[in-house]
Amino acid sequence: MTPSRALIVFAKLPQAGEVKTRLGKEIGMEEACQVYEDFARHAFTIAEQLARERVTVYILYAPDADEAAIRKWVGHGFRYAAQEGESLGDRMRTAFRKAFADGASETVIIGTDVPELDADTVRTGFEKLKSCDVVIGPSTDGGYYLLGMRGRAYDLFSGIPWSTSAVLQETRSLSERLGLTTILLREMADIDTLEDYRLYLRRTGEGGVDIDTMK
Repeated sequence: MTPSRALIVFAKLPQAGEVKTRLGKEIGMEEACQVYEDFARHAFTIAEQLARERVTVYILYAPDADEAAIRKWVGHGFRYAAQEGESLGDRMRTAFRKAFADGASETVIIGTDVPELDADTVRTGFEKLKSCDVVIGPSTDGGYYLLGMRGRAYDLFSGIPWSTSAVLQETRSLSERLGLTTILLREMADIDTLEDYRLYLRRTGEGGVDIDTMK
């Protein structure tokens, strides 16, 4: 029997001063908002590709966002819901619970900070879940850009020091303590700072936001 697959994308509305604020302090909030919007649309394109392959896609938006505005911005026939929970871990746990309650047997979550992520990497994540409990896409800052699970391992989000360089290490250690088998995908870079952005543009040759006159 083919597993029922779900992809969760965490997203915010592109509003200056509300997204990519670390980058915004270096290049300006309006410019950082444009970077965010470009990256988010890339993530939505991945989601659209997978939706055509019968993957159920959820857009989980920030709790204070207007759903009608999110739907108008994203513009695809995905499922929409507000994120629920105080911490990032709480919000991810709730998101996975929703996908599994709706009938998914394999669920993967991604964000909008990794423009070098592609649909093939997400597909690989789903394929790896055939032979492991948890799949993680490690990011260069010590966190992760992708997390997938095939069981309801909701304890995987407990006690993690979110927004630190220890997220990946602590998640792997917790997975081991919980008796879960884990596979890592290839490492990719989150883009949070001007240096991250410069290196990304250099690697990819993308045009991006004009940063020639920026420090």
